[in-house]
Formats: sequence, C-alpha cells, structure tokens
Amino acid sequence: MAKSIIDGVLFSDSELPGEDRGQVVVSISKQNTLPSDIKKKMAKKAKSVGANAVEKFETAQSGHHWLFTASILMWDTESLYGVGVAKKISKEQMKEALAK
Repeated sequence: MAKSIIDGVLFSDSELPGEDRGQVVVSISKQNTLPSDIKKKMAKKAKSVGANAVEKFETAQSGHHWLFTASILMWDTESLYGVGVAKKISKEQMKEALAK
C-alpha cells in the first residue's frame, strides 16, 4: 500500500476511511511529467471540494490523436492522467492510515 503526502493531502493507492467527496481526475498535456506534478494538481482539486486525502490513486499516460499532434501549437504527443477519490478524513484516521 503506497502512501505519500503532497501539499497536505494524503495519497493512497488503496481505500481510506472518511467521507467521500467525489472522483478527482486531472491531466497534464506534457511528456515527461513527474507523478508529483500530477499529485500537486490533484491536491489542489481535492482541497477545492473540502478533502484532505485521495484514495485509489492511479496514473496513466495516453497518446493524443494524430490530428491534435499535427498542430504546430501542440508540442507533446502524450498526456499524463491522475485519477482517485477525494476523501475528508480526520487527523486520527490519517495517522492510522500512515502507520499501516
């Protein structure tokens, strides 16, 4: 069970306790984007819905359709996506999750 805290938001690839605040999906249209960049963007979005954690966090990379990459305005051919479920958890629940 991988966990990390980015900008005060707990990220976990498994389930977490707490109140569900909805799915969070972000993308960055730039090759060689770091997973920490996706997490920072997701942390901001999670905080905007009153969450302090993201469970079931996953990342994926996807190519753009050739029509989009044919443009001189589009430099990168792939995007990195992050998806998870925003949760509001208590400080005690966060401590317990980090201890596991």
